[in-house]
Amino acid sequence: MKEDRKLLHSRCSIYALRCAPFSLYLGDELEENQNNNQQKHQLSKLLSKIDERKRLKTAKEDESETVSTKYKTPGKEVGSGNKSENKQLDTKLDQQTPSIKLKREKHKAGTEVDGFTILGTHQFGKKKKVKRVLPNWLANPTIISTNLQKLTTSVEDVPGIDEDLVQKLKENNIIQFFPVQSHLIPYLLSAHNKPRYYWPSDVCVSSPTGSGKTLAFVIPIVQALKKRVAIHIRALVVLPVQDLAMQVYEVFKNYCEITDLKVLLVTGQNSFKLEQRQLVRTCVASDPQTLVDIVVTTPGRLVDHLQYTPGFSLKNLRFLVIDEADRIIENIQDDWLYYVEKHINKGLHPPPLSVSTLQWYRPPPQKLLFSATLSQDPEKLHQLALFQPKLFTSVINESSEIGENIKMSKEIRGDFIGKYTTPLELREQFCVVEAANKPTLLYHLIKSNGWKHVLCFTNTRIISHRLSLLLKHLGEGEIKVAEISTALKRAERNQILSHFAAGKIDVLVSTDAFARGMDILDVKFVISFDPPKYVKNYIHRVGRTGRAGKVGNAITFLLESQRGQFTEMLQEAGKVVKELTVPSKDFEYLTSHNKKALAKLNQVLEEEKDKNLKSMKFQKKHKFSVDAPVAYTCGLSGEGEVLARTPGQSVLSLERLGFALYGKEASDEGQTRSGDRTVNTKIE
Repeated sequence: MKEDRKLLHSRCSIYALRCAPFSLYLGDELEENQNNNQQKHQLSKLLSKIDERKRLKTAKEDESETVSTKYKTPGKEVGSGNKSENKQLDTKLDQQTPSIKLKREKHKAGTEVDGFTILGTHQFGKKKKVKRVLPNWLANPTIISTNLQKLTTSVEDVPGIDEDLVQKLKENNIIQFFPVQSHLIPYLLSAHNKPRYYWPSDVCVSSPTGSGKTLAFVIPIVQALKKRVAIHIRALVVLPVQDLAMQVYEVFKNYCEITDLKVLLVTGQNSFKLEQRQLVRTCVASDPQTLVDIVVTTPGRLVDHLQYTPGFSLKNLRFLVIDEADRIIENIQDDWLYYVEKHINKGLHPPPLSVSTLQWYRPPPQKLLFSATLSQDPEKLHQLALFQPKLFTSVINESSEIGENIKMSKEIRGDFIGKYTTPLELREQFCVVEAANKPTLLYHLIKSNGWKHVLCFTNTRIISHRLSLLLKHLGEGEIKVAEISTALKRAERNQILSHFAAGKIDVLVSTDAFARGMDILDVKFVISFDPPKYVKNYIHRVGRTGRAGKVGNAITFLLESQRGQFTEMLQEAGKVVKELTVPSKDFEYLTSHNKKALAKLNQVLEEEKDKNLKSMKFQKKHKFSVDAPVAYTCGLSGEGEVLARTPGQSVLSLERLGFALYGKEASDEGQTRSGDRTVNTKIE
């Protein structure tokens, strides 16, 4: 039996070994079948989910159709079947998914869920433009008309002006006041006729160029001071440049002839010691004695006298006039106002208004700010510490009507920031032209139209010099061209301006140095050969024409790449300028003349360069001061700058002279920069 069992066990083992690969194969097949079954089960689950989603989507569509049908046919049965089936279907659909219409209504209403606003089919409206919140005096100015054709105020109708002053106005052919004068003169006179306890408010005036702002402060000052007894400096007029100061001084001098008032121009055209003798008389046995009532000056020269002139006192000052105030404010970092503050009544800032200060303090000087582009930014005006200021302006939205009794609504408050006006008689245009064709286009416009009294502006003095020479060669004597800049002597500049006004000069080429405030007579056309960089420069350029009610024209040359920036700049200032189109074929006949003129120009420039180099070497060898012609051609301003410095004058170095000749040109604004060093190039 045991043997039989062993035999059976061995046979079974052999059979198992033979069948082992087969059993392993069967096991793998079973495992694979199980995996396939699992995949089929998962696939069936996914298919069932897809079918469920399709069913829900179909139910939503049926529900939306049911809702829309109910709104279209209220009170009628909807769909097939009885009402109970429809109600059951609607109830079932409402349980499965929320109403789309309710969702949209909630989204439009801005429903919040758990603190979150549901974003859906919101229909956002156009946002309203936020107006700046301005101080009351800026938000509610006195509006001045810009119409200089309809004048209604006679010089005899303004109360407070003495008869002799009225007669002087008539002698100067002034029969009626311009709008800015008819508003401002009575206001200033009434402010100074009040008792001492009523301190006058400061005044800011923003009005177009040529609207009569100078006479608007000259007449009240002369009238208020003409009956003075003791001589003290009671009016100080500060202007940014010498030529503008000379112009204002001439107006004061004209109207002070009928009074005992003494007016003095202090700009550096005379020696510093001579100006000191004209301002103050020093006495051994007594205090220094002031010799003038009205001082017209520039900031730099004013600081020199405040520091170095003994007896120069502003304690009795009643008027502080800042003409072209926007430029003065921009340069306020030069601290000229700090020195003035130290000399006026123990500080320029008015003390707190109380009964005690009214009784014991002398009223602070009334500050009068004038400019065609006066900044109405409260942050900038705050630097001047204005006392209860009042704004007179003609700067409003073009769609607003101007009247004597205009009421400022809340909608137009804030429209004053960055807005500028020009005279109504001024016609403004721009012309797009290629850079190479700008000189020929300019000559074509002047020659073909027979223009006279043309004032042309460029951005740099070198371009002015080259353009004037090129126009002379193009015209070959047919048109008379002259160039003017601060590099010329004052007598030469005055002679050029007088010849231009008399018609002896057809075209006058200049830089922006003569764009601000200068009253150049009989300018009929203003051409901006180079577009201005800032809107303020544009306003002052075009303001040289269309003055005092006369018709004027202004054209700006642009490259195609400059069109967008120029129009955007003017749109931000509230202005729209029309385009002047001149086909290039209209001035093709000048092509050959232009080539010849350019060849002559290059020859003249080379000759000037050689001459200037020889002159500079001679000056360096003998250590002489540079004369006016060399300074002019080298891009330096001023007449004969000297090596020894007196207050208000610049020091000339040979290094600077070489820099001006070979490097960047000096600016008409009075400074040029070389690396980290700023060099003054203008003599006060």
